[in-house]
Amino acid sequence: MLNKLFVHTRRRLEKLLANTGDMALKRRARRIIEELAPEDGDKILDVGCGDGYYLYLLSNLGLRLKLIGADFNEKALVSASRNLRGKKIKLVKADLMRGLPFDPESFDKVVMSEVVEHLPNDVKGLTEVKRTLKKGGTLVLTVPNHNYPLLWDPVNWALEHLFRTHISRGFWSGIWNQHLRLYYPEEIENVSEKAGFKVGYRESLTWWCLPFNHNLVNLVARNLYGGRLPHELRASIDKFQDPSKKPFLISLAFKLVNTIDRLNDLYNPKSSGVGVLVKAYKAR
Repeated sequence: MLNKLFVHTRRRLEKLLANTGDMALKRRARRIIEELAPEDGDKILDVGCGDGYYLYLLSNLGLRLKLIGADFNEKALVSASRNLRGKKIKLVKADLMRGLPFDPESFDKVVMSEVVEHLPNDVKGLTEVKRTLKKGGTLVLTVPNHNYPLLWDPVNWALEHLFRTHISRGFWSGIWNQHLRLYYPEEIENVSEKAGFKVGYRESLTWWCLPFNHNLVNLVARNLYGGRLPHELRASIDKFQDPSKKPFLISLAFKLVNTIDRLNDLYNPKSSGVGVLVKAYKAR
């Protein structure tokens, strides 16, 4: 259940998400922040913050939050610094496998989105995150679902079901791109519990999608961040930009994607989807 303060920020969140064309990212970001339920005064860590998208959303909700982002990748931190320019958000380089540079019980809440699947030792990484959480603190994590829908990544789906293999590098790597593993919903719940967390909630995210959705998103991202698109077009699909009037075809594409995504509100299987979200707590 959303806290009363967050209910009043819902409209602001939806406006912030309006420029996000990746339906899985949009739904994932919305659900992460809904389950995180940020409140005034919260100290929140984003582990594996990447380009800073979740920090950007949190910082624009109109709440007084202390936000910190950590990532192992220097290029990601440079990108996050650029995207969060002018905001009082601390960004630090950190290797989760060697330990985070924070004291025990430093944070009220932690976001850990699309990170665990990259870790050589997932239980060790989650245990380290738990160390930094206050007693009773909340962790909201997401991972790619091994029971992903055929349409999202038909190439790997066929390879896995027919030949028990997959592509993990390059354009056709799809959902497996640079991942050591994917997780079935019950697997990531078990891993979280092995790390000492108490799991309070779990759900699968995004079942309805466009054919080859992951590859389409990858293609758009390469052109967007590779500087190959005109400025006006780039601004109309940049998730860090305020919503603006979009060219007709872009507007039509967004409407199509949003219409398909709304089907996920009507029917979304418990075990199948693009991702898995887990909300867990550190015992008091």
